[in-house]
Amino acid sequence: MEEPVVVEVKSVIKQGLSLFTHMMDTVNQLKPGQSLIVKSTFNPRPLISQMRRRGYQIAQEKVGKMTITTFHPTGEAPQPGKTAPALETPIEGPEIFLDNRGLVPPEPMQRTLAKLDEIPVGTVLVIHNDRVPVFLLGQLDDDEYPYETQAQPDDSAIVRILKSH
Repeated sequence: MEEPVVVEVKSVIKQGLSLFTHMMDTVNQLKPGQSLIVKSTFNPRPLISQMRRRGYQIAQEKVGKMTITTFHPTGEAPQPGKTAPALETPIEGPEIFLDNRGLVPPEPMQRTLAKLDEIPVGTVLVIHNDRVPVFLLGQLDDDEYPYETQAQPDDSAIVRILKSH
């Protein structure tokens, strides 16, 4: 059995690395059956969402100000009916683009949610933000909207959201 990979978020940030890009690179390098342990001062919701999509089980514990999140492989890919339907839906359809770069929070999130309300079901809202919109991704998870996130070389992020309901 492989030793788990441990990532301390504070050291990643100190190195000036893009946290989301670094985490996704780390996830993509995990060996079959290998666990990931993330130590941070916040709840890594976008990573939790990504790892659930990949069939990992998540356990968290709070130690002082630190949140330790452990991602355990289940040994099987997610099966239909075992995960939320929003996580299984392909992000496909006519696209509408919304550029949120240069805006101050919470304006990017407000604009995105307002546009999501306006567009027809089956449309993909493609947003470009200055960074990974952590709070928006949490809201999308809560509302069960399927999405995919693409970190960009300049640390900005493109998020594709399917208006599914």
